[in-house]
Amino acid sequence: MGHSASVTGPLSPPLPANGGQRLEALHRSSGALTHDLNNLLGVILSANERLAEELSEGGAQQKLALLALEAAERGGELLRRALSLTQATAAPQPDAVDGAQALAALERMAGQAVGPGVRLRVFGSALPLLCRGDRTGLEMALLNLCLNADQAMPDGGRIFVQARRTFVGGADGGRLGLAPGVFIAFTVRDTGPGMSPQVLARATDPLFTTKAAGTGLGLCTIVDFAASCGGAFALQSREGLGTAATLYLPVAEAGQDAVAA
Repeated sequence: MGHSASVTGPLSPPLPANGGQRLEALHRSSGALTHDLNNLLGVILSANERLAEELSEGGAQQKLALLALEAAERGGELLRRALSLTQATAAPQPDAVDGAQALAALERMAGQAVGPGVRLRVFGSALPLLCRGDRTGLEMALLNLCLNADQAMPDGGRIFVQARRTFVGGADGGRLGLAPGVFIAFTVRDTGPGMSPQVLARATDPLFTTKAAGTGLGLCTIVDFAASCGGAFALQSREGLGTAATLYLPVAEAGQDAVAA
């Protein structure tokens, strides 16, 4: 039986004041944004290919066209962020985001992007799951995790996505580097081959990858996103039994910010 292990991404500090360190951080952020934009473009290309094959079916055409438009809009937002890195523009501040809406968007985008042999199941929520973050960042983090799971299962498999409201404290809070409180936990679990303890220990390191064409930026980007929202990221994997990635974002009470309206 394989070894069981887990890893938690450390919280990242704000950009340092030192010029050289700041430049390095900016380069890293630019690469991460480019990585996410590439994922979105893959969704657009896949949607358009299927659209061309199904031109005779009006209903399906419209759904694919709307999906391509939605992904393009997210790509535009990421591009604006990339451009802002060269200007004195503040990064997006955490806002109140409905995680249930993010899950619905994820199901549309990831459902189009995963391979034909992979079955994706997203457990939505009839109730709002208000958390602190920004919607584009949350959707991109979840899409990253689904695409990672898809790529880990070239022969097919299953991906399960769900979100829950949970209290984090005690030993779990210490492991995650979080103060006691209520969080929305988004979990992406797959039935892939899992990771060895050695790979798992480095999985969130910048530029570390086991893929021939990988960038090593996907998971470290999620760690940074979680930290910027006051949350955390945890990764668990067992060889032969798959991987589970969980993104913790602080809960936002109803009535906070515009989303509550």
